[in-house]
This record gives sequence, structure tokens and C-alpha cells, in this order.
Amino acid sequence: MLMQAEGNVGAMYQQMPEMVAAGIPPHWMIYFAVADCDAGAERATELGGEVKVPPTDIPLVGRFSVIQDTQGAVLSIIKLSATKSP
Repeated sequence: MLMQAEGNVGAMYQQMPEMVAAGIPPHWMIYFAVADCDAGAERATELGGEVKVPPTDIPLVGRFSVIQDTQGAVLSIIKLSATKSP
């Protein structure tokens, strides 16, 4: 986790083995903080996007989802847990 006095401002993680096995190249993933991850993923679908990773809990961090917009760009949304929210 990357921290500043006010809390978490970012993170860097080693790519998971299943991602490497699936042929996903090393990459940077942008996360947008949202009030409700499930509602955000549902709204993305309503607007023509595609959910690539359904809303999933990350213990002690929050709930995230990976979505693809109608132009093909991939990004993540996240609702940080109360202890991690800015």
C-alpha cells in the first residue's frame, strides 16, 4: 500500500500466477473509488460495458470489480472498506 498522512493513496501488487497463466501481460490498472461497487458494475453493464471480474471482496481492503467500457478500455472500480476509505 502507498500511504500519505491522510491514508492509502495507492497500491502495487505482484501479478497473481493465474493472471500470468491466462496470458495477461504486466500492466498498470487504474481504480476509481465508488460508493457502491455492485451498483457501479451493474450501471456499467446497463450503459453497454462488460464486467470482466464481478464484484469481489478483498479482505481488509474493500470490494472491487474490473469493467470494460464500450470503447474497449479496461478499468477497475473499488469501494474501500471503512478502515481504508480516504
